[in-house]
Amino acid sequence: MLKINIRNFRRQDIEEIKTLANLAFMSENDKYWSVVGAMRAPHTLIAEIKGKIVGAIEFESYRLSRSIEGHIWYIFVHPDFQRKGIGTSLLREAEYIMCREGSKRFWALTSEDNKKTQRFFEKNGYGRVTIGEMKRILGGGNAKRLLRRMVYWSGDIIYMKPANKKENL
Repeated sequence: MLKINIRNFRRQDIEEIKTLANLAFMSENDKYWSVVGAMRAPHTLIAEIKGKIVGAIEFESYRLSRSIEGHIWYIFVHPDFQRKGIGTSLLREAEYIMCREGSKRFWALTSEDNKKTQRFFEKNGYGRVTIGEMKRILGGGNAKRLLRRMVYWSGDIIYMKPANKKENL
């Protein structure tokens, strides 16, 4: 069993994060924005094994008019360490923090062709949600605000998981 250390991002981690993003993502946009996100997200957690950064998650608790909603910006793990529980450990810690901050639900996006990430979110209890369902849950204006915040592109898959306070705290 791997000994995973999860900690907050530090500015001096940025070069390792750039290297990790280049290995973890195919898309140039994702390689770029995940590094920007590490520095700008309200929360960025790092997973380390033996002092080496092997994963990261960027997220926030976003206040809407009627609720606080958790939003996963990016989650990525070194290809050599995928399917070893690192992403799930990062996600659980992020969900715990978002719950503590009052998030009612957790939201994430992925592209239609990113099957690995789709399986990851589904395995971790996230369900696909249409824009119509999102509008019914949040209200039209709030859904629009959150989709803009999440940088939704036509064709993206929206994932949502209710925050189970007992499970996440």
